[in-house]
Amino acid sequence: MDREMIAAQQGGILILDKPEGITSAKAAAKIKKLLAPRKIGHTGTLDPFATGVLVLCINEATRAADQITSLNKVYQSTLHFGVETDTLDRTGKVVRESDITFSENDLTDIIQTFSGASLQTVPRFSAARVDGHRLYELSRRGIEVERPEREICIHSIALHSFKWPEAVIEVCCSKGTYIRQLASDIGQKLGSGAHLCALRRTGVGPFTLERATRMEQISAAPAEAEIIGLNDALSHLPSALMEDKKFLERLRNGQLDLEWENKQKECFCAWSGAVRIVTDTNTLAALWWPNSAPGGSRRLRVFPF
Repeated sequence: MDREMIAAQQGGILILDKPEGITSAKAAAKIKKLLAPRKIGHTGTLDPFATGVLVLCINEATRAADQITSLNKVYQSTLHFGVETDTLDRTGKVVRESDITFSENDLTDIIQTFSGASLQTVPRFSAARVDGHRLYELSRRGIEVERPEREICIHSIALHSFKWPEAVIEVCCSKGTYIRQLASDIGQKLGSGAHLCALRRTGVGPFTLERATRMEQISAAPAEAEIIGLNDALSHLPSALMEDKKFLERLRNGQLDLEWENKQKECFCAWSGAVRIVTDTNTLAALWWPNSAPGGSRRLRVFPF
């Protein structure tokens, strides 16, 4: 199998600059119609009013989506103080207004209290499930339930600009962080209340807006869409080289050579995640969990090579 055929089968990722006014699922469907891959999926949903980096996995890369979903995210968020909405963003109904004001120094001090690990309450209007029902479905029916909490981590948070009643804040956070809940919590601490009036995701792990392509560019020239190869897309993971043809043939059949595995395990004894098994042609052959696989799943995930 030649390298071009391998690349076509493996697919890769496309970094889309998602436009405003469309769901992540519809954005992926539009790209599928334009590029006609066998499979496509998105990692890390953006709300319809939000824009920015949406990582799309194409063909076999969909089987590695979990390795991208888990990456940290960076957002540029615009908060509007003095007005609260039921959805915590500008798409919702106003539920409270306040004339309480504060200084830029007050805001800077407060946002720093959100740095680090914490438990965040899931917003009422979210896709999280409670007793098998989506929270947004229950909220639309006026049913109040106890909302779950999730452990999140705000790695960094910084104020970019402030002119009452709006502030632009950059946040680098772990997966699963709700920025609109963060905006609401900041407003609560300041006493004025707040909602999220604009959101732009500027990065997902190493994938930034500088490498993103706009929807209209792909529509105009689908063949020129930049697909990042699967091995490059997962370059944030450590790698182990496999050159021996006998070992590679066993790997194609879903088996690791015991001698090779034991030797390589010594290099990754402190690593809990996935490792790329790479051939001498710099092609991804498999993802391997040398210690424990997530959720008790298989410790080896083989790709066409």
